[in-house]
Amino acid sequence: MLFIDEKTIDLAIDAISDSDERYDAALASIESQQAEMMSYLFAEDEATFNEDEKDFLLYLLLIIWEAVRTKVEKINPIPASAISDAEEASWETLETSVGKKFRDRLDPFFEATKQEDLLAFVEDALLDDDDTPVTKEGREPMFVTLKAVIDCLDQFN
Repeated sequence: MLFIDEKTIDLAIDAISDSDERYDAALASIESQQAEMMSYLFAEDEATFNEDEKDFLLYLLLIIWEAVRTKVEKINPIPASAISDAEEASWETLETSVGKKFRDRLDPFFEATKQEDLLAFVEDALLDDDDTPVTKEGREPMFVTLKAVIDCLDQFN
């Protein structure tokens, strides 16, 4: 997949945040093109995230989706097994990370990604204490989930 830069992400944020129609269109698009991935993500995380966190996960997912759609003409479907494998790999990386603070524990992910700006977007969204509904306990699982999505979008497109 082509590199998704910060400018593209900012445009996707504006589109999703400023227009209910664009939000709904992005949601319809991802549900129709990535049904298996969506089923996996939101069935898997039923007990992991509270309702506000699930809404925020969807919001961040739609921004990532819109940014990718800007650069990739046809996005290939991602099987649930690929998301599961990517999550497992991310958990292994996180468990071996030596950082004490959450931000420091993410350093190995930035060393091994081609989509650094998308990953930085997720990190910033989860660490913005004023705007994030994500609990301290929800940060790692949400990061791992979104990292898996980014990895799979990058791998399959």
